[in-house]
Amino acid sequence: MRLMSVDTAEYPLKRAETGSSGYVGTKNVFADAGAITGQLSPASDRFSVELYGNKAMSMFTLIVGNNADIRKNDRVVLADGEYTVVSVLAFGTHRTAMLEKAGAYGNS
Repeated sequence: MRLMSVDTAEYPLKRAETGSSGYVGTKNVFADAGAITGQLSPASDRFSVELYGNKAMSMFTLIVGNNADIRKNDRVVLADGEYTVVSVLAFGTHRTAMLEKAGAYGNS
């Protein structure tokens, strides 16, 4: 689906990469993975509220084109900080990613 260009914006995207820990083992480091263009809106629809409860009031929905490379656990950088992608749903013409504030509710 072609999103209306008036409603879309470009957001920086980060993806987890495994790196060596300075102590023991490995750790995940979020590195730049380019940018993603999409339409951002609050996740306050009835379905999101039923699925996520009160957390939905601080979440966002990002609608992107069907060919966009966005995955669960990616990070999207917004004006007020980084948001973790908690789910990605593919529809026939577009994909919808649910974003939750990184560090909130136990996600890191």
